[in-house]
Amino acid sequence: MIEVTPDAKELFQSVEHPEGTVLRLDPVLDQETGQTQVGIAAGEPKADDQVIEHAGESLLHIAAPVSEALDGATINVVDTPEGPAIGIAPPETGPSENGPGGQG
Repeated sequence: MIEVTPDAKELFQSVEHPEGTVLRLDPVLDQETGQTQVGIAAGEPKADDQVIEHAGESLLHIAAPVSEALDGATINVVDTPEGPAIGIAPPETGPSENGPGGQG
């Protein structure tokens, strides 16, 4: 499950989207690199979405593949020269899985 900080929830709440749609985090294929990235856009809710609520209302729908790939991550607000933006912090992992020296 992905966690969303209170500040990030407030930022998502300020994003306008068409009536009948929800704000979604979906996998997006980068045409240049062929890598999958995460995109935020308005769209239709899906039955297997992870739903983030704020003040008792649906705020953000996270596509199942994104929720699974980023399990344990935290969506937060980061300060940029252009203003506040959304960031995704990886899960807390503790000591290196490869042991001392980073080799395993």
